[in-house]
Amino acid sequence: MSPTRRPVLALLLLLLPMLATAATHAPKPRVIDIDPATLPLETIDRIVVDHDGDTVPDRKGERVRVHGTVLVGSGVLRLRGIQIYIQDATGGLGLFNPRDPHMTFAAGDIVEAWGEVSQFKGGIQLQDVQVRRIGHGALPAPLPLTVEQADGWEHVGRRVRIEGIAGPLTLDQWAMLRITGEDGVPMQLYVPAPVVDRFDWKRYPRGTRIAATGVLSIYKPTWPFDGGFQVVLADSTDIAVLEPPPPEWHRWFPWALGAALGVVALAGLMLHVMQRRQRARDRELSTLSALSGALADTAVGEAQLARNACEILTAYGIVEAASVHVFDDARRLHHIADAATDPRLHDAMSSPEAGDDGTDGLRARLAASGVHVLALSPMPGATNAVGVLAGLSPRRRRPSQRQERTLLSAAKLLAMAVENQRIRERAHREAQELQKLVITDELTRLYNRRFLDEYLRVQLPLAERRGGGLTFVALDVDHFKRINDTYGHDAGDRVLAGIAAQLRQVSRSADLPVRLGGEEFLVVTAEHDIDGALAFAERLREAIAAQAFDDIVPGESLRVTVSIGVALFGLHGCDATTLMRASDEAMYASKRGGRDRVSLSTALAAIAP
Repeated sequence: MSPTRRPVLALLLLLLPMLATAATHAPKPRVIDIDPATLPLETIDRIVVDHDGDTVPDRKGERVRVHGTVLVGSGVLRLRGIQIYIQDATGGLGLFNPRDPHMTFAAGDIVEAWGEVSQFKGGIQLQDVQVRRIGHGALPAPLPLTVEQADGWEHVGRRVRIEGIAGPLTLDQWAMLRITGEDGVPMQLYVPAPVVDRFDWKRYPRGTRIAATGVLSIYKPTWPFDGGFQVVLADSTDIAVLEPPPPEWHRWFPWALGAALGVVALAGLMLHVMQRRQRARDRELSTLSALSGALADTAVGEAQLARNACEILTAYGIVEAASVHVFDDARRLHHIADAATDPRLHDAMSSPEAGDDGTDGLRARLAASGVHVLALSPMPGATNAVGVLAGLSPRRRRPSQRQERTLLSAAKLLAMAVENQRIRERAHREAQELQKLVITDELTRLYNRRFLDEYLRVQLPLAERRGGGLTFVALDVDHFKRINDTYGHDAGDRVLAGIAAQLRQVSRSADLPVRLGGEEFLVVTAEHDIDGALAFAERLREAIAAQAFDDIVPGESLRVTVSIGVALFGLHGCDATTLMRASDEAMYASKRGGRDRVSLSTALAAIAP
């Protein structure tokens, strides 16, 4: 052995006892699938023992291994996983594992099981159980007990046989049949849901003496588990009729006949009620469908929408009369539409309106007109109620649930239609008002300064989000005062109109040419870089310089030039005022530099730290 390996080996020999001690005291994880050979085989009575009498097994939480015969096989207590009862010579208990769907067991199978002792609703069981079949045999003979003997812990988990008189039956997805023994003690017979359909419950009317064979169990939701004993049945053969009820038909026949007739009458009445409700429901759905179609019409005003809703509610028989009232700005209700099948109601609703102070005033006015208000359904708006839909009647009565439900739905649909109509009208008005603001300059037919302000209010935030794409190109006509003084203001106007025509021709659809006033113009263009902006400005300058005004001076071709200044969003400013100033300063720099030229602004925008 090399000298370097000896210290390492010695260190490992010193650490081995420490590692063994740590492994011994480390918390052991819960093991479900273990080798059953590591557990001793025990009888069931040693597992369910309860020395202190607190109804909880002393060995709860321990893992054990048992043998037993299956009393209630798979698929009875639950459809998936394992939940069965087994019994050996000393007692019985349940086996439970919801996560093991692979094996099924039949009554009579002899199995070996190992798992953790637990308790569910009082019943003792092995949870997380592992089970394997080791044989098959006959079921243990049932232990005959009186009901009083079965009502206790002594025989829980065993196969027993009890006798009693059949009493009330609770039949749901499972069944509970109550029997009473000769000692007067009651006991429940429990039939699980998967097998409940196998039983012919007509064979066990009240008073029938029966014998029941099954597993004695317990179902008690809370501790201590000192009651709730029951017998679990797995098959229809587990109930045997010992004696039918006493033959007293001759005395009970008239009552039975009367009961049968009553049942038939009740069934007929229920059928009539169900059909009537179905017809009412169909009428309600038809009403709402008609309302949805009528209120989707965008070509009518809110008064016509309200009238359509009232006419549909009365035509479909929801109410005898309906009216719609909307709030004004002072939150006073005003009548806008109504409909009625009774002319008297129509006349009362059409009486002159003095103005309603809210819903109380509306109720008072309608009551004074002899109209009873069934319901006032609010028409909800975005912030406040738009108005109310009134369901009316000629007589005082309470509205049905169908009427209230339909009126409330109709009010919501009408409110949405009215709100949409108002939004469309408001948008139309705003569009008209905006159109008045967005007027063109009378002389040049270019947009004016007011529209420029509205345009920049939208475009500047967009340019800020895009990080650019907006350029101000300012133009001023060179020596324009000389043109006015020499040729007159009419000639100057024609020059301005000609320049405006060139601006429209050179500008693209995304550009905005504007006349700021006098001989000053501005083009807001969607240019991102300096080269593109200067190239666009140069095209403007060349187009204007190349234009000849032949009709201003007879026999003379007048030409004009412009001085142009360019400022870019982000480079020279980020707001309208700064960009306008920067482009103006650049334009004046062009004038100082000899006119008829393009200059880029030198005023850089301040960069935020």
